[in-house]
Amino acid sequence: MLADAHCRVLIAPDCTAAQSVHLVAMTAGFLSYVLLWVTVMWGMMLGRGWAMTRFKHSQLYATHMTLALIAMTLGWGHAFVQLANPVGTVHLIDEFVPFANGRDPIGIGVGVLATEIMTALLVSMPLQRMLGYSRWRALHSLAYASFTLLAGHVLLTGSEVGPLFVKIPILLMWLSTVVLWLGVSDWALKRKRAITDKASSRLRGQMAEVTVDAGKCARFGFCEQEAPTIFELRGDGRLGYKSTVPPEEIEAVSRAVKVCPARAIRMNRAGSRVYMPKNETVETTGERPQETLANVTGLHRRGGK
Repeated sequence: MLADAHCRVLIAPDCTAAQSVHLVAMTAGFLSYVLLWVTVMWGMMLGRGWAMTRFKHSQLYATHMTLALIAMTLGWGHAFVQLANPVGTVHLIDEFVPFANGRDPIGIGVGVLATEIMTALLVSMPLQRMLGYSRWRALHSLAYASFTLLAGHVLLTGSEVGPLFVKIPILLMWLSTVVLWLGVSDWALKRKRAITDKASSRLRGQMAEVTVDAGKCARFGFCEQEAPTIFELRGDGRLGYKSTVPPEEIEAVSRAVKVCPARAIRMNRAGSRVYMPKNETVETTGERPQETLANVTGLHRRGGK
């Protein structure tokens, strides 16, 4: 009994091969679960543009990729270490074919599905432009379902999940993911937009102009999601946009300004007050200044004009 107790937390000379393999697999599995939770939460932060003012989007995106890679490496390590257990019941086919295990088809099956979905999402990251933003984002939404399957796998098959101090954190991590997922889902965002549009309906009689800073724009298409009639991320990576915003699209462009990770979009409403810099004089004439159009390097308006 004493050997079994310390073999649960460390590998010692008196531990059997099965106990050592179990400890390695268990450690890799729990670490993978925690890192995948952090990765999913990080992805939601990137997807909605939260906390982007102090960090560059490229840095946060690279961190997201690194976390996902480490988590999946640990996940696959957890899976294949099971094959080294001399008294184990997991076979090579069980690592790739869901629900093929004869002893625990459900528990191991949902874990295989979760791992395969997460692996597909990881492979799709560098293929974002090839897939197109809309298809890539729809595919990426499977991460929430995959994490749910992974939580089920841990709870169903984990031999060390019995104590409440282990089970409760696992459930809380899964529950936080579901709550935030529902909070940023399409129906929740549409409801929020409807309330915002109703509250700002008094601005509908105004026109506005929008500009995009080519040096800051990361071209990930968050603006297109919020205002598809104004912004368009093309297949070749160029961003097209209309510089003049009609009254009915002002609220949509306002949301695009807020969610832009790089803070590259600016919108000026017609009739807004403008203050000139100090110690600078401007001659006033009766002529109306000519309207200039933005010429942003690397960005093109619809139609290539």
